[in-house]
Amino acid sequence: MVSLYAVSNVIDLLQAEAKKAKVPSLTAGDTVKVHARVVEGNRERVQIFEGTVIGLRGSGTKESFTVRRIAHGVGVERSFLLHSPRIDRIDVVRHGKVRRAKLYYLRGKVGKSARIREKRQAGTAGAATADRPASTEETPETAES
Repeated sequence: MVSLYAVSNVIDLLQAEAKKAKVPSLTAGDTVKVHARVVEGNRERVQIFEGTVIGLRGSGTKESFTVRRIAHGVGVERSFLLHSPRIDRIDVVRHGKVRRAKLYYLRGKVGKSARIREKRQAGTAGAATADRPASTEETPETAES
């Protein structure tokens, strides 16, 4: 007889093996480029799907996310498994500033009303002034010299 603990341990090991090591942190509102492998007959190619993440669900190896974009005036949504071997890579283009976990309200919006503000990074304001030393003061040249 096989104990339930042993079966659970085997499942945990298989799930740990299937998990990808390098996965970007995604949240709702992020604009992402998903490089997905598509099989057409006997060929395989990489197709890029760029859009806004409208929701995440699940955990562990079953974690999935839904990406929405407007293609030729029609809204297209596609769900991806985060740890799927069919996903080549995920590029986060920008992080969006939203107050909800699921952005299903975007389904009813088109154009400018469907925009999401970009999250402002804390380090960007200080980085522009860090290039110049604060102690150097420039004096305006006068016409007398």
